[in-house]
Amino acid sequence: MSKLHTLDKVDRKLLNLLQKDNQTPTRTLADKVHISQPTCLRRIRDMRDAGIISADVAMIDPFALGYGMLAFLEVSLGNQSDEHMQEFEVRMGKESEVMQCYFVSGDYDYFLVVHVVDMDAYYQFVRRAISGSGNVRHFQSRFPMKRAKFDTRIAFDEKSAEVQVRIKK
Repeated sequence: MSKLHTLDKVDRKLLNLLQKDNQTPTRTLADKVHISQPTCLRRIRDMRDAGIISADVAMIDPFALGYGMLAFLEVSLGNQSDEHMQEFEVRMGKESEVMQCYFVSGDYDYFLVVHVVDMDAYYQFVRRAISGSGNVRHFQSRFPMKRAKFDTRIAFDEKSAEVQVRIKK
């Protein structure tokens, strides 16, 4: 069950700052949003507790590590019962090459973002995880030629007085 949580201007400013660099010292964050350090810590803790801040992670560049191939897969399942779809989602969740998996509308059932070292690694992934699954009716691969934009941030409007967000807690 979800409920509403109010984000005021200070919360949204903190979220914008944390998305740029979550290693910024609390003292610096507090100074930038004009609140005390204890208040800043409390607000961040409350947003974590509410599930608004879901993780504090380091962004790793896969290309710098030699993972030079990105693939987008559109996948249609042969059997689309809830049980088979859940089984597919669980399997994709265990595949380290799958960075993202979405159940989508349209001609395909799932959209996957897959990152691998090279074409041979992609071929091995497809043979093991997609073709070898037994329930994939059809899949189509697309390979990006250039990344024109990549961002993980959600831009929060810092001007409006309040914003209601839905939380699961």
